[in-house]
Amino acid sequence: MTTDSSSQPAGAIPKVLYVGGFGRSGSTLIGRVLGEAPGAVCLGETRYVWGRGLLHNVQCGCGQPFRSCPFWSSVGEEAFGGWETIDLDRLVEIDYKILLLRTLPIHWMPWLRPGFSDAIDEYVALLTKLYAAIGRVSGARTIVDTSKDPNFAFMLMRIRGCDVRSIHLVRDSRAVAYSWTRSKQMPSPIGEQTFLDQFKPSEIAPRWLVWNAALRALALRNSRYTRIHYEKFVAEPRATLQKLAEFADEPLLLPESQLTDEKVNLGDHHMFSGNPMRASTGWVTMGLDDEWQTKMPTSQFAEVTAITLPQLALYGYPIIPAARRKMIYSRLGRHSSTAS
Repeated sequence: MTTDSSSQPAGAIPKVLYVGGFGRSGSTLIGRVLGEAPGAVCLGETRYVWGRGLLHNVQCGCGQPFRSCPFWSSVGEEAFGGWETIDLDRLVEIDYKILLLRTLPIHWMPWLRPGFSDAIDEYVALLTKLYAAIGRVSGARTIVDTSKDPNFAFMLMRIRGCDVRSIHLVRDSRAVAYSWTRSKQMPSPIGEQTFLDQFKPSEIAPRWLVWNAALRALALRNSRYTRIHYEKFVAEPRATLQKLAEFADEPLLLPESQLTDEKVNLGDHHMFSGNPMRASTGWVTMGLDDEWQTKMPTSQFAEVTAITLPQLALYGYPIIPAARRKMIYSRLGRHSSTAS
């Protein structure tokens, strides 16, 4: 939902609510809900506008290919005089140089790597034009960005005059790892890829650990930082939105006619990248997907728990969740009965 574009001053950068978190943590759902608030617009993972949007021309949430979408075409015209003026080869080069997670330490001391500061300045200049154009075209006071990436958050924080507020979204590492083992079809192919990537839990666990540590580090550069749990959001969405409204200084709490404790009514949008649920409109159920608690193999559960234990404790997650504990006791009881 947005406001009249005439309310957005020329050249002004809207406030940005940046949702950071590891993949499969629920950022698409939270972004969609936040984007329904008055004066807000959620455009999903804007970090991929160059690659997935321009290069692969994926389908926008409105049903049109990215390059044919009236909204994104207007943004490209406003920002750059048309998307065709963008040097995609150069952007791919910059993307590889500054947005890989392993380059995050260099963002604190960019002078240590030749050309890094220049690449950052060039990229931030593009983002400045892009986000100002999004503000003018949408008329929104607040842009909800669900790019999740810690490095991209640092880029947004460098935009002069942009009020960036970081929302660190956390989900239990075991739930995340289990989700990455599932086969999920994309709502729009990226090149020849039609299904989301799948990874072993042992591969996801260390990435979850490092990624969340990097997002916590954002608080060192930006005092406008808060952390929320995905599990708390789906259990108490109104309470979570009230917390975020106070954090953002924006009216983010939706009316009861649009949001209940279990469902949310989602409207049309222009998200071109994100979880497959971005294709959903109308009333959507927000129940917690906790199948992992009983279906995740014991070896995988133990491995992910061991690797991520320090941050599981930091974020208040139990070592053995109640449903899994109940399953273990049930199995032990059956074994005991058989033995006797």
